[in-house]
Amino acid sequence: MIQGPSEGVTRRAFVIGTAVSLFVGLGVILGDNIVRGSGMARDFASPIALFILFVLVAVLNPVMGWLRRPWHLSTAEVTLVYIMALAAATIPSMGLTSFFIPYLTGARYYATPENRWADVFMPHVPDWLVPQDPRAIQDFYEGNPQGAIAWDAWLPSLMAWAPFLLALYMVMIAAMVILRQQWMQHERLQYPLMQPSLALIAQEKGRLLPPLFRYFSFWIGVSIPFTVGCFIALHDYDPSVPDIPLDTALPFFPRTTYVLPSLSFATVGFTYFLSRDISLGIWLINLIAKMQEGTLEYLGVSSNEHMEWVTVPLLGHQSMGAMFVFVFWGLWMGRRHLRAVFRKAFRGDDQVDDSAEMMSYRTAVFTLLGGSGFMWWWLCQTGLAPWAAGLTLFVAFVIFIGLTRMVAEGGFFITRAPMNPGNFMVSGFGVEALGGQGVTALGYTFVWAGELRIFLMAACANALKLAEEHIGGRRRVLLWAILVAVLVSAIGSIWMQVALGYSHGAINLSGFFRGLVHYPFNFTSRNILNPAGPNWTGWIWTAYGGGLMGLLMWLRQRYLGFPIHPMSLPISSMWMTDAIMLSVFLSWLIKGLILKYGGPGLYQKGKPFFVGLVIGQFVSMGFWVIVDYFTGMTGNQVYKLIYE
Repeated sequence: MIQGPSEGVTRRAFVIGTAVSLFVGLGVILGDNIVRGSGMARDFASPIALFILFVLVAVLNPVMGWLRRPWHLSTAEVTLVYIMALAAATIPSMGLTSFFIPYLTGARYYATPENRWADVFMPHVPDWLVPQDPRAIQDFYEGNPQGAIAWDAWLPSLMAWAPFLLALYMVMIAAMVILRQQWMQHERLQYPLMQPSLALIAQEKGRLLPPLFRYFSFWIGVSIPFTVGCFIALHDYDPSVPDIPLDTALPFFPRTTYVLPSLSFATVGFTYFLSRDISLGIWLINLIAKMQEGTLEYLGVSSNEHMEWVTVPLLGHQSMGAMFVFVFWGLWMGRRHLRAVFRKAFRGDDQVDDSAEMMSYRTAVFTLLGGSGFMWWWLCQTGLAPWAAGLTLFVAFVIFIGLTRMVAEGGFFITRAPMNPGNFMVSGFGVEALGGQGVTALGYTFVWAGELRIFLMAACANALKLAEEHIGGRRRVLLWAILVAVLVSAIGSIWMQVALGYSHGAINLSGFFRGLVHYPFNFTSRNILNPAGPNWTGWIWTAYGGGLMGLLMWLRQRYLGFPIHPMSLPISSMWMTDAIMLSVFLSWLIKGLILKYGGPGLYQKGKPFFVGLVIGQFVSMGFWVIVDYFTGMTGNQVYKLIYE
């Protein structure tokens, strides 16, 4: 019999989770900078967390139980360890550290007479915001022969950022506590990214291994991507081993743009757990967006705007309009629940039960309000005008909530914001309104709201789903577990990143210190040197995107059989959606055939196989990062995206 929610979490699970969090923080930095292998913590699926979970339930936990039965971790304990790994994985790579350290130091190191950064924007940077010692920064980028770390140059700015980041993470957690019941119980979102994890965590009484492992189809699913990954990895060791290309670029409509078909076994696996209207919407709306992009190119309709991480600015504006409507539509649908939350917070309404939450509603609401107020004040200190600081936070949290909803409902394990808050503010309100100091401050928001491929809010949403399924009783300890995981991962990853810089020279490490390091400073200098007013064309496209999203959402609500969920419209025009489109289409087609000819019974029987596809890909990625570390191989990326 499969166990349901078991007893509460224990001290040993908390200790193991803390150790795992430290491993994640240190290991991801080593993997990204020394091995330079597959990205294990760059996206919402957090492959490193699932890899650790697989090793735990397949090897470590059974061995502990075999040696001494009381050592075997319960489902609640395994769940806590995995939740802490999920939270920890949001920090060391694109979630924070890999942007944080380069962006704190890159302006001073890369400033030249040609780019004029020293004159254009660096005088606007507060002294407390970034390290000031030129020698310490040079030694970090070029290496220090003695290997000594100039912590006295780093600590003031690190400590200045710490309160803001803590407030940011607390507000993210509070927002998910407030929305959990609406998403999980009232709307019954599917949380597809957690389906493989839930299958691995499940236990049967009296058995050491998960019941999932008894299905032969699961191991077939694991073996396919693992074998393909081995061929890809071994080809880098020995070119005579056949390579298996999984992606390409093809001209499209009519040769004015490109599609990027890519086979991702993990995407095929995750998509199997989506409703067919969502998966249909992902690939069909992306195809229409590519046709729209090609039409604009063919007609010569373009924008002179340049935006970091945005391929077609006009479609970026359209996507932002769709994002706003998507988020506000969801909040409007949950208005009754939100009213209940605020009644509980301000009036103590006894009819509203928040005992199952990891924060009381009162704590969550006041954390949301107080944390937002502190972040607004902190952003003002960096140089943003009060109105601009407030709007920047507003736009950022619209994006955070929107992407988190897409992860929880649509299973997007790889995506990002259609436009970051900095570019939105400059395009929407113009440089003159923001001022040079304001534009400079917006550049530094790229630390926490730049590419937005992974962040704590989405991990917290998924963690609450796991807790709902596998952790019984009061769950207030989850808050401390998540905060400890984030803190340990942050300290470990920042220390490792700085230490590697001084020992190896940061310019010899990952591409974050050579390419992406320029993004916020190019953004700032470009906009200050070429100031533009509000982009009214952009606002028109934003309104169009919002109107289109509103129409599609209304049609879906009005007509029960409407076949397309428009959730993917806000991210339909970006290359990451291009890259997953083929895999989503294949999974949508396969699931449709299974349901048509085999019915719900065959669909249920197919689940272990598709879970295996996800686990096989992520285990292959983790396995080869470890092998490459010990063999000294670098740049051996298994299952990388076409532009990575």
